[in-house]
Amino acid sequence: MTYLTPKTSIAALNAEQQRAADAQAVAEIMFVQAATAEQLDEQTIIKFPSLFVEWDENWRGKAGDIVQDEGNLYRSIHDVTDAGQNTKPSETPAMWTRIGNPLEEFPEWVQPLGAHDAYSKGAKVSHNSEKWTSDVDSNVWEPGVYGWTKYVEPEAAAELAEEAVEPEESSAEE
Repeated sequence: MTYLTPKTSIAALNAEQQRAADAQAVAEIMFVQAATAEQLDEQTIIKFPSLFVEWDENWRGKAGDIVQDEGNLYRSIHDVTDAGQNTKPSETPAMWTRIGNPLEEFPEWVQPLGAHDAYSKGAKVSHNSEKWTSDVDSNVWEPGVYGWTKYVEPEAAAELAEEAVEPEESSAEE
């Protein structure tokens, strides 16, 4: 019998499939380690929430470890070695830092409790029905007080720029 493609044994196909599965598992482990070591930005981390363990009352881990809780990702800010230290992330913001939601470009501003959850330069938030971007790293100030700039949609900014030019043009014509 003549084959159009090289004949591959079932054992070789199984070995290739196992190698691909192993490579995927290693990639997932490396992703979680990079996220835990804060080598990845939040926007990248939140694209793959299924790679992180679901928090439960038996969870134990180190500062920086990331867990899922009620559909959100949280980073532990302390080592958890016993049940007394293990608190539900969604109920104890002093013990966990929530990792952003990709569906919320401007999540609601939350008062940072310390350096672990201060806003970075360029961070986007909404506060008092307005959108803001942080002008500085380690920003713990309330938007509108210090270190924030009101965000203007690009279309609105273009319209404002046009309006600013039009009065000059009309005065030049007179």
